[in-house]
Amino acid sequence: MENKTGKYLKYAIGEIVLVVIGILIALQINNWKEQQIESKNEQAILKRLSKEFTSNREQILDKIDSRKDIIKKCGRLLSFYNEPKDADIDSILLFLGSIVPTTFDPIQNNLVSSGRIEILKNEELKQLLINWSTDVIQLQEVEQMFLRYYETIFMSYIHEIGIQRDLGYTFWQKASSSLLEAKNISNPIPGKSKISNYNKNILLEDSKLEGIIAWTMNLNTFNNQEGTTLLKRIDYILEVIESDIKK
Repeated sequence: MENKTGKYLKYAIGEIVLVVIGILIALQINNWKEQQIESKNEQAILKRLSKEFTSNREQILDKIDSRKDIIKKCGRLLSFYNEPKDADIDSILLFLGSIVPTTFDPIQNNLVSSGRIEILKNEELKQLLINWSTDVIQLQEVEQMFLRYYETIFMSYIHEIGIQRDLGYTFWQKASSSLLEAKNISNPIPGKSKISNYNKNILLEDSKLEGIIAWTMNLNTFNNQEGTTLLKRIDYILEVIESDIKK
C-alpha cells in the first residue's frame, strides 16, 4: 500500500508539473503573439507617421518658398522707392497683387489624444510627437500676425487708394508666370481703370504704402524663420521614425 501511495503521489506531482509547464509555455506563446501584434501595429503607425511628416515637410517647404517670393517682391518694390527711374507701373501693380498670405495646415493624427501613442516604444519619439502640436501652434500664431495685418492694413489701404481694378487686371495679365495652372486663364477684368489718377510717381511718393510694404517684408521674414525652425524639427522627427522602422 505504501508503495502504491508513493507511486500515485509521484504521478500526481508529475501531472501537476506537466500542467504548470504547459501553462507557462502557453503564456509565453501568448505573450510572444501579443508582442508580435504590438510590433506589427507599431510598425504600421511608424510608416503612417513617416508619410504624414513627409507630407508636412513638403507643405512647409512650399509655404517657405511662397514667403520667399513675397519677400523678394517686397524687396523689388522697396528698391523702386530708392530708384524710381527703374520702376514701371505694371511691375508695381504686379508685385503688389502677388502678395497673398500663406498658412501651414499640417496633417494631424490623434495618437496623443487617443492614447495610442503608448504603442510606440521610443520615448524620445513619443515626446517629440507630444510637443508637435505646440510647435505647430507657435508657427501658426506668427502666420496669423501677417494674415491679420494683410486683411486690416494692407488690403484696407489698397481699397482706400482705389487701385484694385488696376491691381487685379495686371495680376491676371501676368497669371501664367504666377500660377501653376494658368495656361488657359482669361483676364476676368476687362481693362484698367479710366478714372484712377494713380501713377507710378504717386505710388512711389506714398510713404504709408512704402511702410506697409516694408512691414509685410518684415513679417514674412519672421514667419520664415519660424518655418525653418519647424522644418528642422520635422527633419529630426523623420530621422527618429526612420531609425525605428524595420527594413
